[in-house]
Amino acid sequence: MADKKEFDLANERAKNFGIWLEEAYQTMLDFSLENKFDCYSIEERNQLERVLETLMDFCDMWERGQIILASKERETIE
Repeated sequence: MADKKEFDLANERAKNFGIWLEEAYQTMLDFSLENKFDCYSIEERNQLERVLETLMDFCDMWERGQIILASKERETIE
């Protein structure tokens, strides 16, 4: 039987973090630009706008290298 490396969810999340963050931001931005938030109550729209602003801030921080992800596997290699 071939050796199977145990699936490491944390490591996979770390590898895909930037991609998933950008996808989440782009989805929320598209919804906002298409006025899809309008069908929600004022309170819910405000929450969605805060989520969009937070994702925008996180994307900016990610692109500037202000968010750094570390995994146990990475620490072992270094």
